[in-house]
Amino acid sequence: MKKIVILPSFERSIRRFTSIEKNQLVIALEKFNDFLVTGKISSGLGFKKIRHDIFEFRIDIRLRVIVKDENDTLYMVIAGSHEDIKRYLKDFR
Repeated sequence: MKKIVILPSFERSIRRFTSIEKNQLVIALEKFNDFLVTGKISSGLGFKKIRHDIFEFRIDIRLRVIVKDENDTLYMVIAGSHEDIKRYLKDFR
């Protein structure tokens, strides 16, 4: 099983979330964990590959989480809006 590491950038990005968004994040992280354990994608998770080692999943209709896969580790990189994600992907090509 892969190790999950939460990066400081992820922690910074969720600080500005409302309490409702944080609750939605918890639910999305539980679905993501279930996916890692079972291999079955839960409806609504919206898990997809962005690049060869970068993936995204949905928190809700407008919020996403970026995950970077390196060897046996999954890094939680950033959580934010579609624009936040686009900015991250543009800056880290």
